[in-house]
Amino acid sequence: MDHICPSCKEHFESTKKYLDELKIAYTIDPWIVRGLDYYTKTVFEVKTGKSGAQSTVCGGGRYDGLIEELGGPQMGGIGFAVGIERLLDLMKDKQIEFPKSRPLDIFIANAGKDADFEAARLVQNLRENGFWAEKDLSEKSLKAQMKYADKLNARFSLVLGDDEIKTGQAVLKNMKTGEKINVSLKELDMLYKVLKEE
Repeated sequence: MDHICPSCKEHFESTKKYLDELKIAYTIDPWIVRGLDYYTKTVFEVKTGKSGAQSTVCGGGRYDGLIEELGGPQMGGIGFAVGIERLLDLMKDKQIEFPKSRPLDIFIANAGKDADFEAARLVQNLRENGFWAEKDLSEKSLKAQMKYADKLNARFSLVLGDDEIKTGQAVLKNMKTGEKINVSLKELDMLYKVLKEE
């Protein structure tokens, strides 16, 4: 890890910061190697508690040049592959059922690095409390993010920017009626209540 380029180190530190803040457990393995040579920067594997070769259920990583190599624009991406049989076996062992299909509860639109970080934390919190929540992953403009939320048929949207982070308040918008209400980012009970009522 001492011999990586400055931008790679910055990316890796940022990735670890997100994982730490979202309380996602991880282990750094400097010897991990994915089988494809288009990965750049961080690679990862998701493992179960089982030992041996069957413990990995998902693996992937970051790639910066693949899309361009395939004829698309120059942009980074992330991808992964899941071992479906292993995942289904794990779900069966843990008695986990597939969730029923339902509309997206809330889309978090964000502008700025601090807001992106807060949006990731909020999405994680909402998911842990049973809501289907998504956020922008491609640094689109706020206008483009709201169009995307509409395309996803999100029931609600919430916009986070520097002002919302400073005040701890944000506007929750009902995407069908256009009704807006202020919600606290520190006390999420009101947000949960509104999402459950609709």
